[in-house]
Amino acid sequence: MTQPRAILVLRFSSIGDIVQTTSVVGTLKSNFPEAVIDFMTLSKYASLLEGHPHINRVHAVDIGAGFMALKRTGFEMETMGYDLVIDLHNTTRSRIVRKAMVKTPKVWVKKPRWNRFKLFALRQNHFSSDFTVRSWLHDPVRSILPASFEISPTTLTVSDIEKSRVRSLLETKGVSENYCVITPGAAWSQKQWIGERYAAVIDGCIAQLDLTPVLIGGPNDAICDLIKNTADSKVVDIHGKTNLRESMAIVGGAQFVMGSDTGLLHAGEALNVPAIAILGPTSRETGASVFNSHSKVVAQTDLKCRPCSQNGSFPCYRKEQYCMTSIHPEAVMDAIHRVVQV
Repeated sequence: MTQPRAILVLRFSSIGDIVQTTSVVGTLKSNFPEAVIDFMTLSKYASLLEGHPHINRVHAVDIGAGFMALKRTGFEMETMGYDLVIDLHNTTRSRIVRKAMVKTPKVWVKKPRWNRFKLFALRQNHFSSDFTVRSWLHDPVRSILPASFEISPTTLTVSDIEKSRVRSLLETKGVSENYCVITPGAAWSQKQWIGERYAAVIDGCIAQLDLTPVLIGGPNDAICDLIKNTADSKVVDIHGKTNLRESMAIVGGAQFVMGSDTGLLHAGEALNVPAIAILGPTSRETGASVFNSHSKVVAQTDLKCRPCSQNGSFPCYRKEQYCMTSIHPEAVMDAIHRVVQV
């Protein structure tokens, strides 16, 4: 096809996955600098992409939109003259929208379900050695890109005003510029590291590195309360008290961000902040990667049962969840020291 002039990218959820799709947006903009790129996502995540340098407009879809509402959205998008629709989700919701755009050329990502099944159920790894979530997301657009294209990094943007506001907020909590962010919550409990061990790492950051750890997360992240009540040191806990943009700005000013395979960890890398990922049931093959050259992964890699699912949603069938219990505070502190010393 000819070079696209107007592109619509679809990705409805969730934070980490949307962050990774900005790599594709960056690659497209690098190769088609004159193209106008719009993005469609759920309204609850739309603010994530505010001010993005390569995205012209964000179309927000309500999470409760049913079949007819989504179809009408597709009809509306058809009238906007897009040359290409890139569906980087390929779920029921995104398929309804893209199929309603009858005349618009479209491509979509194909999920590696068979390879995942063989990995989880048969313990056979047929993923290529260079597979990453970013390379996979680029598969639908390879045919329109030069053979030697380079995959762009992820990108998010925080304004100076937002930075100033969270700086003031943190100052009221006694936080200096020398702080780190811990985001211990996860959609699935199997992905969460042990709260008492997070508390030990917080004590280590304060005692050894004079770093103030700041806990962020959603209002239902009870692990934050556990960490705060377990740590010997005073913990700055603002989970549930910031919106998505404020959380991004807090992460953007940190020395590093640490947590499990969650959205704000990937947001940190997109803001050029090193990430320390504590990985249990997920791995590179499931999309749990870090990309910043200063980022680190802490994981028990010699377990035959790991990874066990794409997103950590399957309950552990063993008497103990060794992928998490075998990770000790000393290993995480070692990763932190290596990040801080860079």
